[in-house]
Amino acid sequence: MRLATLADVEEVAFAELELFPDEAWNVFQLAEEIEHPDRRYVIAAAGADASGELLGYAGIMLAGDLADLHTIGTLRESVGIGRALLAWCEEQARRGGAERLLLEVREDNDRARSFYTRAGYQEIDRRKGYYRIRGRRIDALVMQRDLRA
Repeated sequence: MRLATLADVEEVAFAELELFPDEAWNVFQLAEEIEHPDRRYVIAAAGADASGELLGYAGIMLAGDLADLHTIGTLRESVGIGRALLAWCEEQARRGGAERLLLEVREDNDRARSFYTRAGYQEIDRRKGYYRIRGRRIDALVMQRDLRA
């Protein structure tokens, strides 16, 4: 894994379209995120120096004692990439002074919900109609994990 740079924006944008076609971030949004001083973005890629094929990416926003998981995407399932990315985000949040990490997950995304629950996240709220997917409104479940433990 390595820190994301502006050189990664195009490849991550294509991955966003593949993974999240209805809610993908564009290159401009991703560039703004990667360059923002309160954001931390990581790339998981093949090779010892993580310069090969994109395997995944993730990013957080730091906000004092709270951090927010903005995105996490993996292009290979069930090989530990998601867990490694989430662990990186949690560590960056701790280093940035966060005591809790929050995230939103689509209510109908059972696989992601299970992943976060196994990682120690608990549902704390619901955002009605947060996601707009093909004319449907889907609730977001807000989950959090205490990073002090």
